[in-house]
Amino acid sequence: MAGGKETPRQKMIGMMYLVLTAMLALQVSSAIIEKFILLNSSLEVSTSAVNQLNSDTQQKIKAAVEKSGNRAADVAILKQADEVRLLTGGIVSELDALKKEIIEFAGGGYNEEGAIKNPQEETKVGEMMIGGNKNGKAYELKNKLNGFIASIEKYSDHKFTPLALDGSEDPIAKDSKDQRNKDFANLNFGETPVAAALAVLSQKQADIRRVESEVLNYLASKVGAADIKFDRVLAMLSAESKEIGRAH
Repeated sequence: MAGGKETPRQKMIGMMYLVLTAMLALQVSSAIIEKFILLNSSLEVSTSAVNQLNSDTQQKIKAAVEKSGNRAADVAILKQADEVRLLTGGIVSELDALKKEIIEFAGGGYNEEGAIKNPQEETKVGEMMIGGNKNGKAYELKNKLNGFIASIEKYSDHKFTPLALDGSEDPIAKDSKDQRNKDFANLNFGETPVAAALAVLSQKQADIRRVESEVLNYLASKVGAADIKFDRVLAMLSAESKEIGRAH
């Protein structure tokens, strides 16, 4: 992905996700399941913070356009920024709905303490996301994720890496003889517990918001709006709650 400088927290989450990817095909202990739940929570908090930054960038574009007298060319840039926010918000919401479906169908919903009943369940994740004849939800998801990238690139001068890769394309999986021949669905959701499947989807949401950030900053530069630095996420995260599944 073309991109801006990552904060230490982003790098840490990236490393955690590498561990997640490497362990997807393994039978995991309850302690590892808990780590997946914590990783998912961290990804959701980070994504929520980036969403707020992107909202700020959108507002700065609007302010810059108004300050310049609402010139036609600038108004067109603002319209593009609004379209980017709608495009991104739509697919993030779809992923939220998919996570909820995994929790209900595969995870058995929530217990009285608010925790997922069966975060270790793997078979139902495979049934839902892979299916019996490549008819699982992950195949449609791949098209939507990569379609999002194709759509959002139209608003930028950047080229972004597709979000849904098969094993032969994935920088980690392609070097593994056990993983390189898997398609996106099997690579990410085969023999994968609920907790890990949720973290996979949350990582995609984080990637989506990061792409949105780069595109909005590019649009902001075209109207003279002050650039929002991604490092500001660090300050915001300190005030964020650690609850899972809130705003993205």
